[in-house]
Amino acid sequence: MSKLGLAAGRPTASSKKIDMSDDKEFVRVNAEVTEAEREKLKIHCAKHKLSITQFIRNAIASLPDE
Repeated sequence: MSKLGLAAGRPTASSKKIDMSDDKEFVRVNAEVTEAEREKLKIHCAKHKLSITQFIRNAIASLPDE
């Protein structure tokens, strides 16, 4: 680490290591939406300071367990 507190490497690498420590296995989900639907989703997420991934996880979490 330098005198300025800076270090070489990708800045998100350490946070990703921390996030992955809970041993959850992630899978990728793809969906086809119109350009207008994508824009609507992006605007909603930006207004609520959410990533699209966070939005989808929140939506899934709100579903009842069956």
